[in-house]
Amino acid sequence: MMDVSRISFSFSSVREALSRKVPLKSVIEESVRRAKAASGDGIFTALVPEADVFDRLDQLQRRADRGERLPLLGLTFAVKDNIHVAGMATTSNCPGLSIMPAESAHAVRLVEEAGAVLIGKNTMDQFATGLNGTRSPEPLCRNAIDRNYIPGGSSSGSAVAVARDIVSFTLGSDTGGSGRVPAACNGIVGLKPTIGLVSTRGLLFNSRILDVIPVFTKQVGEAYEILELIAGHDPDDPFSRADAGRIDLAARDPDLRTIAVPRADQLQFFGDRHSAEAFQANVESLRTCGFDVVEIDFRPFEEAGRLVFQSPLVAERLCDYGEVIANRPETIHPAVWAAIEPGLSYSAKEAFEAFYELKRRRIDVARQLSGIAALAVPTVPTIFTIEQMLAEPMTRNSVMGTYTYFANTLDLCAISVPGKRRADGLPSALCFAAMAGQDGVLRNIASVFETARLNSQIN
Repeated sequence: MMDVSRISFSFSSVREALSRKVPLKSVIEESVRRAKAASGDGIFTALVPEADVFDRLDQLQRRADRGERLPLLGLTFAVKDNIHVAGMATTSNCPGLSIMPAESAHAVRLVEEAGAVLIGKNTMDQFATGLNGTRSPEPLCRNAIDRNYIPGGSSSGSAVAVARDIVSFTLGSDTGGSGRVPAACNGIVGLKPTIGLVSTRGLLFNSRILDVIPVFTKQVGEAYEILELIAGHDPDDPFSRADAGRIDLAARDPDLRTIAVPRADQLQFFGDRHSAEAFQANVESLRTCGFDVVEIDFRPFEEAGRLVFQSPLVAERLCDYGEVIANRPETIHPAVWAAIEPGLSYSAKEAFEAFYELKRRRIDVARQLSGIAALAVPTVPTIFTIEQMLAEPMTRNSVMGTYTYFANTLDLCAISVPGKRRADGLPSALCFAAMAGQDGVLRNIASVFETARLNSQIN
């Protein structure tokens, strides 16, 4: 019998183990064991009690024995600690905040109905305000590949739990890159769907206007398998897209074979030669796959990205976190406070003006992307060490969002896919972005790029 302690928690490895008669309970027990072993590593804020895990497993086994279709049976998952789970506190990694929800988030319920087993809640940059993973209480979550480096954020624990083979997939949140940056830093896939495609009911918001629930997995196909299960219109979520059920998520060949990249003189890697070299190799891989690569002006994307944290839109953070800010400010991380405090000084007029600008930017970029299948950028321009980030937490955090901040403000879907391994051993990644509703096209492009990378590693 297969040694369960050596199992990878990729979807295929779990399913192979079950096909080889490894008991379902043994697979789940191994995930629980790994989560407990990592309990001091800053990956989880809380673990589901073991008794509850196995009660849940017994229920699933009875359903399976009755012949029910459970497509995620055998897969374990975790969720970021700003996503509600019934009976578990939602803290957004802030000691001054604790919400005990009566019901789980819509997306959590859907994957549980499909047979997945929840293991725990993941650490995060407090209030989902940050892209580096160090804006949280000790112990800090560390990069899965090199613990001296940041894991990326704000969904830090969500990415690391998958990268370290503790669970098969995780759900996070993404306002300005939190579903893509930590994926890139840890060498896994981070899928950010079209805004409103997945219900955000049950999410503690950073921005109700911009937030989405991303999926973290090892492979592109796995991420879309989860997306297919959680996508759809939710009549109880006022921000759910009415046409969510009609958006095609199947891998679709793009009508055009043209992929845009930023102009060479606009690319920034902040002195990281290895990152620059990996990006060029990844772009060359796209050409090898048969795509035409063209350069476009990246400035409109940069300008749109600034709206996330450098405009009156930051005042929206006060909606879900205002009570803690007003009554327990001492529990807020200093870097998080520095990011959200400006929101207290903006006027309603300025907020409306920022919203108008957001709408104008979307029209401008839609015109720019006309005739282009997708935009490809390095998901992150560099990866800082934890020491470097703590020494300069504001500027370097902003650097991490160079190529991700713009996606939600411009209403783009996006996915970060691991690329060529850098010369220093750290991961690289390409982020593909396309207009809202083009999730199936991105699935095709991301899958083609992933296959090319895997084949090059084999050959």
